[in-house]
Amino acid sequence: MGNRYTYLKQAIETIEQRLGAKATVAHFYETPPWGEVHQARFLNTVLYLEVNYDVEETHRILKEIEVQLGKTKVRKWGPRCIDIDILFWGEEEVNSAELQIPHPHLHERAFVLRPLADVLPSFVHPVFKKSPGDMLQLIKDDTTVFCKSE
Repeated sequence: MGNRYTYLKQAIETIEQRLGAKATVAHFYETPPWGEVHQARFLNTVLYLEVNYDVEETHRILKEIEVQLGKTKVRKWGPRCIDIDILFWGEEEVNSAELQIPHPHLHERAFVLRPLADVLPSFVHPVFKKSPGDMLQLIKDDTTVFCKSE
């Protein structure tokens, strides 16, 4: 919802500031909505950061940033101004009521795999033992480059 590009740029700037780390940023990709398909196209990217917080604190900070940027959850997969997920935490697996890492659906979503391949092309998924590019070849790639990362 709203100016997707502005929300992403604000999110990146705020994440870097709050987590005290410079991000490697993938290109921005426009994609059809996932889940609830009758809504505007999404704009997606992936950041790679090395932070000095544990995963729970990082997750808490990211959820605060979503609220700060105006996210309100109306319904699952519905329109929103921003959505920030932790895809991986190194090679660790995290399974709690609040958080699942690796993200349980990333291997099904070109809007995650395409930008992930930009920033971590050789990373191997700790469960599926495949790179982002290898996983992307197994699904339909419906991404379109919106703009190149700076």
